[in-house]
Amino acid sequence: MEHQPFPPNSTKPPQSKFPWPLVALAVAAALLIATFWLTPRTNKASTAISNTVDQPTAQLRISNVRISPQEANGLANVDVFGDAVNVGGSPVTQAIVSATFHDKNGNSILVQQQPIERADTKNGKVQDAKALSEEPLKPGQTAPFRVSYSQIPATWDRKAPELSVLQVTVPK
Repeated sequence: MEHQPFPPNSTKPPQSKFPWPLVALAVAAALLIATFWLTPRTNKASTAISNTVDQPTAQLRISNVRISPQEANGLANVDVFGDAVNVGGSPVTQAIVSATFHDKNGNSILVQQQPIERADTKNGKVQDAKALSEEPLKPGQTAPFRVSYSQIPATWDRKAPELSVLQVTVPK
């Protein structure tokens, strides 16, 4: 006689007639659709405005760049001079300029950001420097500037750094 478990068919789990895999697939699809529906979309009009040349950093142009390095303890402090032109429609009250210094092989060895200052010059020499907030650069105005960078490594190639205007502040 063959052994029968009690109750009969107790080793087989009960089978459900409900389509659980189909329900799970439908719930996953609904969550995916809800996620895409509720995700913020980019406003194409505002993106187009921010990509125009009217961005504040395009408001300030730098030219006639020259340098004045001072050596101390194997490091250099470098004053960068030149002319700044406000080509925008608002006065500039502050500007941050980034300088990239290179070694003799052209490799970047230091990047520093510093605020630009108006330089009062007489006979080609700087007599005084003021923050732009004290004397803003008016639209269409050209003024001499100075930016001071410190602790430039000794491996610097002694050439003018690459300059770029990172940020320009204008009054609201």
